[in-house]
Amino acid sequence: MPQPFKRGLRDAEAISPAMATVLGASLVILFVPLVIIILLSFNTSPYGTLPFVGTLTWYVALFTSSGLLGPTWLSLELSFVVAISAAVFGTMAAIWLDRRASRLGGTILRVALLAAITVPWLILGLAMLLVMNAIGIGRSLFAIYLGLLATTLPYVVFIVAARLHTLDPDLDHAARSLGASPLTTFLRISVPLILPAILSGTLISFMVSFNNFLIQYFLAPFGVQTLPLKIYTLIRVGYLPDLNALATIIVAATCILILLLHRLGLRNAGLPAGDAL
Repeated sequence: MPQPFKRGLRDAEAISPAMATVLGASLVILFVPLVIIILLSFNTSPYGTLPFVGTLTWYVALFTSSGLLGPTWLSLELSFVVAISAAVFGTMAAIWLDRRASRLGGTILRVALLAAITVPWLILGLAMLLVMNAIGIGRSLFAIYLGLLATTLPYVVFIVAARLHTLDPDLDHAARSLGASPLTTFLRISVPLILPAILSGTLISFMVSFNNFLIQYFLAPFGVQTLPLKIYTLIRVGYLPDLNALATIIVAATCILILLLHRLGLRNAGLPAGDAL
């Protein structure tokens, strides 16, 4: 894109001072607590008091004597399985919704998916617990998996369906006219075009699963603690800054993952990374 044209777009999209102030205040409210947690993870004092004395004690404690690693790995494994399942089933549902669904069937599916997003998780968690008990599954890891999958599936469906809606149908017709099978057409034409949407939906599903305390609280069996449940217990009885160290590592890993997905999405879109800045 020519530089003068890019500058023109940026000038046209300039925001007013009032909007800039609101945006800046929102960013401060959002990021200042994260910065404080990161700083406290390097402070010698277990109570976050001054003077600030740098140390790596809490990171050593996290990997040696802390009880946080087990719940963290369980949450990571569970969220990964849920995210992959949501990506597969959500993409299939989005394709059906975009190409095969009747008007009535598509409306019913959209309403059901919107309900899973808009209904408070407190109500969903209680309803899921009643359903799991009624069908004999009860509180178990499989129940958590089903509950998290039900709450994350709509994100993948709507994101991928929106991307599919923008694709030119002539691309599929051209591939079919050249002898490509429906499966080959989908894998060689559609998948590369919707891959950024699938990755975005997968990442959102992973984060929602990882952070969803209410669904895990209602469906977790006795003695099983995911990271949100562990943190809830520690907050009630008191915790050491090794939790701040874990939070810092999670924030850093999240930022790296987002950057990698961002670059991958730009590459699939045929754009250099600099054009998005």
